[in-house]
Amino acid sequence: MNTLTATRMPNLPKGKSRILFEDKDIEFGLPEWQENKIIDLWNQRKSLIYIAKTVRRNPHEVFFTLYEAQMDGKVSNIGRAFMESSTLLVPGKEQLKNGRSNTNNSKKNVQT
Repeated sequence: MNTLTATRMPNLPKGKSRILFEDKDIEFGLPEWQENKIIDLWNQRKSLIYIAKTVRRNPHEVFFTLYEAQMDGKVSNIGRAFMESSTLLVPGKEQLKNGRSNTNNSKKNVQT
C-alpha cells in the first residue's frame, strides 16, 4: 500500500500513524551502476558494512537496496545481513559502544 502521494503528503488513516524514516538521512534513490555493484558484492559474500564503504552509501541504504533486490529475486539469503557481526541493526548501538568504552575506562581507574 503506497501511503505517500507525489507531493509527499501522507494519505494515512485517521488516528495515530507515522511515516517511517521521515527524519532519517536515508536516500532511497541510487544510480543503476551502484545498485548493480551492491548486488554483485553481496553475491560475492561481502559484508553489508564493506559494501557500504565501497559504494560510499549509508549502510541502511545498502540494506534497503538488498531487501528490494531480494523481493525482485536478484539476491538470496538477505538474512545473512542479520547474522553478521555488524551492529547495523542493533538499537542503541552507539550507547552500547560508549558504555563498553566507559566500563573499560572505569576499570582502569579503580585502585586496589
